[in-house]
Amino acid sequence: MFSLLILLSRFLGILPLGARRALGTGLGWIWFHCIRFRRQIVLENLRLAFGDEKSEQEVRAMAAHNFRHYALTCLEIVQSVTWRKEDYERNVPCEGIEHLVSALAKGNGVFGLNCHLGNWEWVIGSVMSRGIPGDVIVKHSKNASLDRFLLSYRQNMGIGVFYESGTIKQILSSLSKGRLVGFILDQFMGPPIGLPVKFFGKTAGTAVGLALLTEKRNVPIVPMYSYRDSKGVLRAVVEPELVMPTFSPNREDRLYEKTQFFNDVIEARVRLHPDQWLWLHRRWKPYRGEPRWAASAATAVCSFLLLLGCSSQSLVETPTGIAFPPEPEVSLPDEKPVEVVVPKENKTKATKKELPALNPVVKFRVYKPDQIPFEVGERQVISLDWTALRAGDVRMEVREGFPFKGRPTFKFWGHVLSSAVVDAIYHVDNTIESFVDKQWLLPYRFFLHMVESHQLKETRASFDHKQSKVHYWSKRVSKKWGDEVQDRVDGLGARSVDMFSALYFARLLDFEKGKAVEFPVYENGQNLTVSLLPVANEIVQTKAGVFQCWKLAVSVKLENVLKPTGDMHLWLSDDFKKYIVKFEAKLKIGSLRGELTSLRERL
Repeated sequence: MFSLLILLSRFLGILPLGARRALGTGLGWIWFHCIRFRRQIVLENLRLAFGDEKSEQEVRAMAAHNFRHYALTCLEIVQSVTWRKEDYERNVPCEGIEHLVSALAKGNGVFGLNCHLGNWEWVIGSVMSRGIPGDVIVKHSKNASLDRFLLSYRQNMGIGVFYESGTIKQILSSLSKGRLVGFILDQFMGPPIGLPVKFFGKTAGTAVGLALLTEKRNVPIVPMYSYRDSKGVLRAVVEPELVMPTFSPNREDRLYEKTQFFNDVIEARVRLHPDQWLWLHRRWKPYRGEPRWAASAATAVCSFLLLLGCSSQSLVETPTGIAFPPEPEVSLPDEKPVEVVVPKENKTKATKKELPALNPVVKFRVYKPDQIPFEVGERQVISLDWTALRAGDVRMEVREGFPFKGRPTFKFWGHVLSSAVVDAIYHVDNTIESFVDKQWLLPYRFFLHMVESHQLKETRASFDHKQSKVHYWSKRVSKKWGDEVQDRVDGLGARSVDMFSALYFARLLDFEKGKAVEFPVYENGQNLTVSLLPVANEIVQTKAGVFQCWKLAVSVKLENVLKPTGDMHLWLSDDFKKYIVKFEAKLKIGSLRGELTSLRERL
């Protein structure tokens, strides 16, 4: 593979600039008109950014030019695979390098504010080739081969590469050595380390890292980008050090204001060359959840409303644009919860004896913090495969929930995003939120936000465990299946959890081979019983590590699209944490498999 890249690099290197432009134009035309990969995303992003400024015809023309830009960028990267510093200096003009030299002369290092404009890789090479020592912070690519190639390619330029996790010490050390540290801030970053600020007037989750580091070090910030001029020559640009405005004395507000300021700087540069930015990236993904840093005024208002039993979901914009009706009033049990102590011997019988069916006067079990295997900050990423196809990823997080009637809650947050391969068949971008009492571990609110190819849908379930009922509301908007609204009250089984919090509830259980454990679950009008039967104890190797696991046979009645037609198995780690390590399920069409690829235990 590398030998082929070298041959292509040499071939492109001997082509005249005009010939490379013609080749890039042709490839871009094929990409836009025939392959159409991510074309709809580009068009939607351009409409979001310029819908009030440009006609549909102008938007489509800009999108076509944008795909030509991508093709040229790919050719340029291949062309430069074998380049050395002198090749970048000779082939990539750099305007304003004196601004960077002047900023570095202050001796505290420099933050480079970069973006995906022009050929962002060549900007780095052009600056490094002129004797500037530096590092850049990047994300890991989902493709391991591409990740290795990009690391080698960037190191060949003479630049240090920091990955986004665990980089604070590296960044501060780099600054202390008087180096440039580049931040690329124009990609989506959700909670908890992204902030919901504006980009082109629309909410765009943005990494707070640069704003946080400016709190620690007074370091010059220098904007850097590139563009391809009318003759097709790629030019790097280094601008003068930013003059920072006066920000709020409140730290949380100041982080928002700084991050917004950086977004505004990037937006202004993108507007100079709008057909050369990375529009195929989902910059405006729905921002769902709470950041680690909340603006003080907003936090106070939301907390007050939620203490009254309201949910912020009825007050803010949803990812689908579908608004929820006002929250129904639900009640807490009258009885004060007491801890249920189960004797070690004969635990199954004691559990049945001490935890009778729930009714308005039954006492709830209280879980102490040291009895709960998960904590705020936990994050699991699970890769999905549907039959032989890479289907997407599931991200599950434990977050701090807003208080409900004065009681603290966990917020179980999950996000399912389909892969590019599956997107060609059916796009899925769904988020689940479950607000669960921190001691009783029973749900109060459940939300499902669905953004799919053929429908937009919002679902809310409000649990009233005292009255044994659920207030269920959903609204679907669909050209294919028609619009639909459901608003009803369902009966609720004793101590029922929802389908998402059930995954966390299962981690509270003790397992013994051959002995099934059952618990009640509410799902869209149905009161179900989930049974987990330990059938084996085995070692499972994943990208996140090697785990000794319980293999559980799962039995549950489902009446939706993913109704199992055969076996369903779940692997939980055989330790106190009981992480979700793997699962397999046979569906009506094919099978679905998931495997843990990334794990964070806490913040």
